[in-house]
Amino acid sequence: MRRTEPLASKQILSAHLMDAGFEVTLVNLKDSERESDFGATTWRGRRLTKVAVGASWRELDPRRFDVWGVTINYLQEREIACAVIEHLKAGGGRVAVGGSDAFAEPEPYLKAGADLVIRDKSGAANIAAIGWLAGISDAAGLTGVAMADGSARPARRPPMNPQDWPVPDPSVVAPTLGMEYWEAPLPPELKPIGVSMLDLGCDRHCDFCETPTYRLGYKAMTPERAEQWLTAQRDAGARSVIILSDQFLGRILWPGGREKILEIMAAARRLGLAVLWGNGIEINKATLGRGRRGGDRTPDEELVSALWGWDGEVGCAQVYIPAERPTTGPGSYEKLLPWREHCTMMEAIARAGVPDINYGVIVGLPDDSDDELARTLDLVHDMKSRLMSINPALKFRVMPFALRPLPGTPQSHELHRQKLLRFDDPAILGGFWTACADTHHMSYAQVADWQSRFIEEINGAETVAENWQGVTAMY
Repeated sequence: MRRTEPLASKQILSAHLMDAGFEVTLVNLKDSERESDFGATTWRGRRLTKVAVGASWRELDPRRFDVWGVTINYLQEREIACAVIEHLKAGGGRVAVGGSDAFAEPEPYLKAGADLVIRDKSGAANIAAIGWLAGISDAAGLTGVAMADGSARPARRPPMNPQDWPVPDPSVVAPTLGMEYWEAPLPPELKPIGVSMLDLGCDRHCDFCETPTYRLGYKAMTPERAEQWLTAQRDAGARSVIILSDQFLGRILWPGGREKILEIMAAARRLGLAVLWGNGIEINKATLGRGRRGGDRTPDEELVSALWGWDGEVGCAQVYIPAERPTTGPGSYEKLLPWREHCTMMEAIARAGVPDINYGVIVGLPDDSDDELARTLDLVHDMKSRLMSINPALKFRVMPFALRPLPGTPQSHELHRQKLLRFDDPAILGGFWTACADTHHMSYAQVADWQSRFIEEINGAETVAENWQGVTAMY
């Protein structure tokens, strides 16, 4: 994984713990250019070496802190995280583990030696868990954790609201700022990069996503609170900010939500921060019908301009569009627009002025065939042509992601049930570019070939030549 991206959860957790009276130190193992091999695997007949990039966990002093917190969000980093835990426990450390992958499947982390795994993504479990491990509170207050003895404590209901997360001091934010952005390279004037998660949860239930499994509903900060978080990024030195929400436009489903979205976007402009939609936005919700079933699918032009407008200094500097399978629209996922309306919305986004678009397409769905993917490729070609005719300077990349069967998701369950998975190695299962499952009509290797074909034909042949996995040359 890239080493110098901004660290969102560290801002949230550090501010929360410090507000409760704990002393907190951030230990960022990625803050190093060292490399070390830690294993190997085979994919498409090739032997691949697993390489950890960053400071060695073997040099950590397990007794340095009263409690260690290990965050692990990505399945492909599971092995390294477990090695960190084993090292800390072997030296007498006390370890709490959190993050999306640990939430979904705590057993590997408990087996590695973790004292507990946080299973409440809202933050409500953190203070009691750290207090118990530090020996300053008893186990009676624990909620939302899986314990080393095999027991579990249910999450608190209702969950914590992000409105109640303490706003971090700029001194807390500064060490979490990044110089890399996972979607695209950024010019120097947009660095350092801040990050803020202004809401939690999602109203959709896409089968590949872990967010619905968190059982959080949807909870959003007020515009005033959101501006405080954005101000903290600016005051720490950020020149751009990734709004990391899974469903930023979820606000629009409640009375006054549209106006709140406009207020937040206006605040980012006032602060001089360029906005980066690194997790994407459900473009269906930027229609007059707000993404509701049977609603008006006409773009809300004022909202589109607020979300994706760019004047060269502020506004939206880059967006990831989660198109998933745009050719089939709501037939694949309810959040998607039918193709014609999808094109209309994409054209509105291009007219708003955003200079850089990453267009995410899922390749290797269970029913995929050569014919279906050829049709999808033709339509993505058409999409790029439409947008380039509106803005010839637009940077447009297709991102043909393979299925990533994340633990606990319906997609993972179905792929196992249909016996389509070909691997169990987390480094492959969790990779965007390492196809891991057959379809009913194709092998996983054919799926990988289609990934490369999308990249080569849309983004340019040289990108495949520079990296055989199909990752664009921009990375």
